[in-house]
Amino acid sequence: MRSSVVLLLILYSALALARDPFQPVAPAICHNVVTSVEGWRLQGIVGTPQRYVAWLRSPQGKSIRLTEQMLLPFSSWRVQQVTSRTLRLHADQSCSAQQITLQIKGGFYATDEGMDTVAAMADRATAR
Repeated sequence: MRSSVVLLLILYSALALARDPFQPVAPAICHNVVTSVEGWRLQGIVGTPQRYVAWLRSPQGKSIRLTEQMLLPFSSWRVQQVTSRTLRLHADQSCSAQQITLQIKGGFYATDEGMDTVAAMADRATAR
């Protein structure tokens, strides 16, 4: 009799703690402050429209390869979309919807030096 009561208590406690696998998991606690992406630099994007790969440089100088749905290392930012010219990140577990879009500057054959010259020429033209 005593062993059946103990067995019944164990089974009841297991049923009380079990989660319904067909119900969505309760959302995690949201974060008001999300880590900054300050210092991250989009270096390039390669691939085809079916699968683009973005290359970022971390503030520490390390190159990171990212595709859609990957997490940015050491942060709560997730890659939402990669196109031929842009990388869109959104903050996971943020209380308010937050997203950032990084763009590649210039054209296909542009260099940083050429972009600086073009920008300086445009500044001079608007100053006149």
